[in-house]
Amino acid sequence: MKSSGKDIALLLAGLVPAAVIVFLAFVLVPGCIATYAPVSGQLPSQAKFVFSFYYLCLALPVLVMLVWLFWRKRLQRGIAAAAFGIVGSIALGLFGWWATYQPQLILELIRRSSS
Repeated sequence: MKSSGKDIALLLAGLVPAAVIVFLAFVLVPGCIATYAPVSGQLPSQAKFVFSFYYLCLALPVLVMLVWLFWRKRLQRGIAAAAFGIVGSIALGLFGWWATYQPQLILELIRRSSS
């Protein structure tokens, strides 16, 4: 199966943001886990979910590749992979930020450290 340069560029357009999300998850989430450790009992369920399953974001680049490889119409597979990678990366990034950004707990940590 021969691929055009445009198809490969579109595949990369989907893979690069997915790889960035994976990198950020593996760099930032362990730090967030350590930061929130003193108030772990007060964490909302979405933060606990991200802290427990952040490694599953590794599936996003694999899914982008699978979309590209198995898309029914060969002429549309590059666009489908790019769209899936970009939309999936934005969705995972926003969910991760929303789940781990807990201002009330950050204030609690500041209060505990100053007393």
